[in-house]
Amino acid sequence: MNPKIHYDELFDRVSIGSPKKIKNTGHYELVKKLTASVAPSQEDRYDTRWFCFYVPAKRSGREIAIPMSVVKYKNTFFVSIFKVGHFEVSKGKEPADNFYTMVIREATRLLRLMKSAGEKVVEKLVPYDYRVGRIKGKHVLKNLMEKGEKETILKSYREHQSKNLAADGGCSLDEYMNVAAACYKGAFDKKVVGKNPLDMYHRYADGRHGGMLEIKDRCSRKEFMRWYEGGRWAGSHPFEIVFSWHRHGIHLYPPTKDNGWNYHIRVTNYAYADVFLKMVRALIKRDVPFAAPGLEDVLNYLTGETHFSVNEYAEHTFDYFPSREYRQKYFKHIEWEPLEIPKWKS
Repeated sequence: MNPKIHYDELFDRVSIGSPKKIKNTGHYELVKKLTASVAPSQEDRYDTRWFCFYVPAKRSGREIAIPMSVVKYKNTFFVSIFKVGHFEVSKGKEPADNFYTMVIREATRLLRLMKSAGEKVVEKLVPYDYRVGRIKGKHVLKNLMEKGEKETILKSYREHQSKNLAADGGCSLDEYMNVAAACYKGAFDKKVVGKNPLDMYHRYADGRHGGMLEIKDRCSRKEFMRWYEGGRWAGSHPFEIVFSWHRHGIHLYPPTKDNGWNYHIRVTNYAYADVFLKMVRALIKRDVPFAAPGLEDVLNYLTGETHFSVNEYAEHTFDYFPSREYRQKYFKHIEWEPLEIPKWKS
């Protein structure tokens, strides 16, 4: 096909940062013409979407094609090149940008080739680092948990749940801090020796306590519940007892009527999965009335049963690189999704 676009230039010009906004009627008509011959992938009252386009480029001496999508919203086309970046096109009299003109013309040229030579022509052109799929965590993670240990933890947790423990009436600030301290001691052991519950909280928690630490009567359940139901803490993270820069860390929620008068412990960033499990074990050992709704999901992750999305952002993501090592080590374990193929209008 002899692409006219070099991969490095495409990557430099169409950045993932702020999109370039092209206000040129000629360019707008080019995008309109690109979409005219194929049926939309999705369409509703607000916008129309096509996920079936490809931009040819030359990378390291090889011809490749990169998936491209187009969304039309009102009078603007939003063009997104997978893992590269995006730009916007609307009508106007600004000077045309020859590079972006070439991007659309090249995508149109490949679309015509797909129609004449067969849609599967892109199968040979799209490299696997620009395709999506899924792979089980056991092929990606190191130091997997044995399934026997998973079953032991689940059995222990279910036995604990069968006791139907409850902190009727909720908790006071001191009671909450003592339960949080039990979590810290179970997870961090010698690192918290000699520290009181408040010291531990200051060391590991998010820090935005939303007024929780200002409760005057630390032994009063009524005062804690008054603070909790007052909602002053909304937008803060008083219950994120282990802080994480990425998403959230570990939350310990106080017992309320809505959660069955049980403390609830959750982990969001699975980098803290081991810490979370140690805390769960500590709460079981101390007969604390609690629930861990995501426990089985965490255990599935640690035993490698969770699927990771390949080359696509998700809760668990794995990036595939075009190297001999990755092909030998991971390729056979990945379930690749089929490429989007245009549905031609009659």
